[in-house]
Amino acid sequence: MSEERPSLLIVDDERGPAESLRMIFKRSYNVFTASGGPQALEILRSTPIDVVTLDLRMPVMSGVEVMERIKAMDPDVEVIVVTGYSSLDSAIRGLRHGVFDYISKPFDVPQISDLVGRAVARRRANLRARRMKEDFLSNLSHELRTPLSAIIGYSTILTEELERVLDPDQRTALARIEANSNELLGLVEGVLLLNALDAGDIDVKVERFDAAECVRRSVDKVKAMASEKALALQADIGTDEVVVVADEGKFERILASLLDNAVKFTATGAVSVRVGYGRDNEALEVEIADTGPGMDPEEVVRVMEGLSQADSSPRRRFRGLGIGLRIADRLTHLLGGTLQMQSARGCGTRVTVTIPSHHRAANLSLH
Repeated sequence: MSEERPSLLIVDDERGPAESLRMIFKRSYNVFTASGGPQALEILRSTPIDVVTLDLRMPVMSGVEVMERIKAMDPDVEVIVVTGYSSLDSAIRGLRHGVFDYISKPFDVPQISDLVGRAVARRRANLRARRMKEDFLSNLSHELRTPLSAIIGYSTILTEELERVLDPDQRTALARIEANSNELLGLVEGVLLLNALDAGDIDVKVERFDAAECVRRSVDKVKAMASEKALALQADIGTDEVVVVADEGKFERILASLLDNAVKFTATGAVSVRVGYGRDNEALEVEIADTGPGMDPEEVVRVMEGLSQADSSPRRRFRGLGIGLRIADRLTHLLGGTLQMQSARGCGTRVTVTIPSHHRAANLSLH
């Protein structure tokens, strides 16, 4: 089966060049035109686009700003800069954001046809590679989850049925089987969730709930782990309700990922949690701070990308896939919020999650 007709978005405030490009490509492409950045971004929000040809000098919003916004929405969209002027600064900024290539006005028809064709080919190749990765991770995770669930179930049955005849060593062995199986199942579930988030296959269930109570439950779940390490677990929650209209399950998963990370990576000291409304009561703020090893700026970027830990050496001290922060960040954006991290080597880490206190469908975007 042949691939669907590619789509091209022409962004140029000059009617002549924009119309010329439209005439060149209309036979083989679904062609859309925009006279400026705001119109272009609106088209990108509602229409799948493979390639954008972009003029750098435009009113209201510069081409470089449009380019940055496009890549933030979908990093796989290929951008070709078509401009009547050039500068080293704009070239460097363009390369930083992954511009496919440049072409000057007046453009050569065979050259720009070749550029757009190669850009479409790269876009399609990237999409195929992403789908293959998503399918592989999904299949692998499902295949692992079934036997793990069986192991957990049978170990629980053995523990309950043989409680009176088991000696201490046998109880310890069964407890380890169950604990390690649950840990592995949690990793598998995390991979499935991250895969679904990246694919945009996550629904949002909006309901009214008490965020403070969610924080209390989440803190209770890590108390045992914190106690084993003699960490002080400090929760500044208060007694009043902190009412939010959002997805309670997604919010609890954000808390679970961040608290698990904070306790796991902190050897001594404390982990603190604070929850409350922002200054204008329009947003919920949750702050989780620890006295762990901290990270350099480059390490923060790496762990936020997921499937990585700051210490990636074979002898790293902590187990796990390093996807907790990535999951928390993606879920926060799914709820229309932001996740900010402050960290420095030797000075611990502070993560602040801000989400709207009332559901706003327009903000629920994964791109």
